[in-house]
Amino acid sequence: MRIEKALVVPSWGGFFNEDFAAITSGIPVRDGFSYLGDAVTPGFKTIRTPTEAGSILLVLSDGQVATGDCLSVQYAGAGGRSLRFTHETQISALEEVCDYLRELEIGAFLPMCRALEAQPFSDELNRTAAFYGVSQALLSAVAASQGLTGAEVLAAELGREVAERPIPIYVQTGEDRHDGVDKAIIRRADVMPHGLINMLQLVGKNGEALQDYVSWIVTRLKKYGADDYHPEIHLDAYGLLGRAFGLDAGRIASYLADLAERVAPLQFCMETPIMMHDRAGQIEMFAAIRSELEAIGSSAMLIVDEWANDIGDIRAFVEAGAAHMINVKSPDLGSIHHAAHAVLECKAGHVRPILGGSCNDSDISGRAMCHVALATEPAWVLARPGMGMDEGFQIVHNEMARTLALVGTRKLSSAVSRLL
Repeated sequence: MRIEKALVVPSWGGFFNEDFAAITSGIPVRDGFSYLGDAVTPGFKTIRTPTEAGSILLVLSDGQVATGDCLSVQYAGAGGRSLRFTHETQISALEEVCDYLRELEIGAFLPMCRALEAQPFSDELNRTAAFYGVSQALLSAVAASQGLTGAEVLAAELGREVAERPIPIYVQTGEDRHDGVDKAIIRRADVMPHGLINMLQLVGKNGEALQDYVSWIVTRLKKYGADDYHPEIHLDAYGLLGRAFGLDAGRIASYLADLAERVAPLQFCMETPIMMHDRAGQIEMFAAIRSELEAIGSSAMLIVDEWANDIGDIRAFVEAGAAHMINVKSPDLGSIHHAAHAVLECKAGHVRPILGGSCNDSDISGRAMCHVALATEPAWVLARPGMGMDEGFQIVHNEMARTLALVGTRKLSSAVSRLL
């Protein structure tokens, strides 16, 4: 089978690109959903702008169509990440990629991804965003050519078996930090709420605002959670604890230990308590905080996101033992096979991997990453797209459920055939 046609269509991601540097500077003023102030990160004309994407359509020689979405994460350009994907610069650049894809024979997935990355495309191409979307389409094409799910294709090429049960889903409430918690409890989300702690007032001068929020989450769990419901509690502080506590590893660790005690016996996980200016600084500070946590016997887990962007970054954090968990933020790794390998390398290094992503993911990229999750079995997988909680949760849950049903049917048929 071959790719008969390759098309790129301007499309949209699931949320908004936001200028992280501008927002966390404390200068912009909120006006409803918008920010009043000037953008400072290259690629942004306003602080908050709809996420632009490019849909890749591969029409196969038998008439089937494979799809994938090219896009960038919410905080594009922050923490060492690639710049924002825009229609203006990237649709024409993706036409060159489509030229390469036309008439290509469908083979094995991993070699096709490696061949794609080896092409000398124009410097205008946002290779991270482009390869993220094109690789989704390639996995779909290979699966279609073999009559299998993407999870089965990827697992086989990685020498693994598809997971036997759904991967735990973590949700993010966005700015709906209270009703979102209630929704997560009602839906029995495995991990929640993320909380989007991206402004200092959400932490408080001495951390009191975030302490109150964590205690409030516990009260809601006691009021509305079933006796057998034991979610992990996950918050993302976007580096703000470093600002609140002056990059003092001891004070930050003590604060995290306090939050962990408030949710006990549930597991407490803090993402990005600090954000340094480079990878080396991030590793050093994370390692210091982890050491302090271990010294005081706290069960709080540290999650690194920013500066753990590509496969090389992730290896560096694993080797340093700087974090308990790593957010493998799939759009930041480009071709999705890198996300798969990153999850497996984390597991081999005794670090819990999260197959993360972005609220900016689309329905197509969100479903594609479910297949990567089922093939690699991370600790958690992100509910995506959007910040509405409900939409992303059902997209990810349902795609995993459907895929496992198909895989289970094939396994049953195979077992029956062997018996006969």
